[in-house]
Amino acid sequence: MARIRRGHENKSKQLPINASYVVALVSALMVTSSGHPQGINIFESVGRGITKEVVAVKAPVEEVVVTVGSSQCTTVKKIFGLEYDQYKIGGEPDLNQLTLNFITSAFKIAYNITEAAKLIPESRDFNPNKKLILYMHGFTDDPTKDSFKNISSAFFATGDCNILALDSSSLIRWLYLRSTTFIRFIGSRLGEVLATMIQRGTNPKAIHLVGHSLGSHISSFAGKRVTELTGFKVGRISGLDPAGPCFSHIDPELRLKADDADFVDVMHTDSGVFGLKDPVGHVDIYPNGGSQQPNCPFETCSHSRAWILYSESVEFPQNFQAVQCEDWDAFRQGKCRKDIKTMGYACSPDTRGKYFLQTGSDYPYGLGAKGASFVNNEGIVRTLGAFGTSLFKP
Repeated sequence: MARIRRGHENKSKQLPINASYVVALVSALMVTSSGHPQGINIFESVGRGITKEVVAVKAPVEEVVVTVGSSQCTTVKKIFGLEYDQYKIGGEPDLNQLTLNFITSAFKIAYNITEAAKLIPESRDFNPNKKLILYMHGFTDDPTKDSFKNISSAFFATGDCNILALDSSSLIRWLYLRSTTFIRFIGSRLGEVLATMIQRGTNPKAIHLVGHSLGSHISSFAGKRVTELTGFKVGRISGLDPAGPCFSHIDPELRLKADDADFVDVMHTDSGVFGLKDPVGHVDIYPNGGSQQPNCPFETCSHSRAWILYSESVEFPQNFQAVQCEDWDAFRQGKCRKDIKTMGYACSPDTRGKYFLQTGSDYPYGLGAKGASFVNNEGIVRTLGAFGTSLFKP
């Protein structure tokens, strides 16, 4: 990745970019981190202060490169036959590989997607009177990895929901460009399963889809399909740093948006690089400005911090207090409204607009009410970031 950046960091975004560069760039994106909230950071030995300075310098350059690459996705996908309409004509992906995992504290059962709508509600451990939490993982991830382990463990602690996980790793484990197309097929198929469950008695308002990265957009297409088939919307979609590359310059109908559920809340932790920067939900919350999370030297770490923060919010609902604000600069200057809301699972469904907060650099990350007021701990380079970032933005 560094070699690619050095070759293009001084070039204008108006210059033509060859297809091989874009393919290499976007295929390299979105490798998820499997770090645990209490894991050891390999950069601790060189000091967190130094890490902050390095991150502050490299961030604007990375954002420019990813934005340029993302804007070329549609063109490159057409060249290589990877567009949705091309797959519709030439052969759709094999969706029978998808499974829905029903998780309890005692066992896990994997249901083939074709049988899931019938068999899951018939399970003696499925409680139709409880919420249905359905997790969608991102690129290269799957339900056996840390993201779902953390989120499911947090929900088990509350004891008030049914927990499912979609395993689409067989289709989005490799080749990011192709995966960005496949998620539309995957989401639609999942929506058909949920629609069948609704027609058999499941309350659509009790359905809560939680998606990380590409999983956020899978949730989007599932929600759209449910509405198309039943006339109802699912109750809630929580987008955890929705994937940005190939989704930042497209029709809103082709990505997560507020109309996909009764309530769509979005957390941005790596905006402008691996995650979307623009607000796309009813409420969009930007911890630490939405990018370069504390003690995160790599973008994969910031990207994965979203599900770590969300897991914490399930067990500790008041850990993350955010304030409504125009942008991060206004938050830093204390020029925000007095409207305080909670980020994460406890976010009120009437919350609207953009919210900002600070978190700590170690688990538990939540600062409670203190997080809604800015404290400068960013280091000298990043303190000047408003000026430096503007020089690199496209």
